[in-house]
Amino acid sequence: MTGGMVISAVEGQPLIRCLFETASAVGTVGLTLGMTPSLGTLSRLILIVMMFLGRIGGLTFMYAAFRKSKCSSAQFPQENLNVG
Repeated sequence: MTGGMVISAVEGQPLIRCLFETASAVGTVGLTLGMTPSLGTLSRLILIVMMFLGRIGGLTFMYAAFRKSKCSSAQFPQENLNVG
């Protein structure tokens, strides 16, 4: 929602068109109203970030960014192997 509002304010486009573009970017569905090629650099960067977040998923991003536990319970196995 914020991305669409920023694009609308920067580009002077109707809010509903900008929301459609950002929703399409987050959903990574490839739909457009044809206004993307005429957007400025800031608006394109916003859409790129939206596409990236849509691709990795919100929960995956939040878990990776704000995970507090750094210790791992996994251990490498230790065994003496007889060869030959």
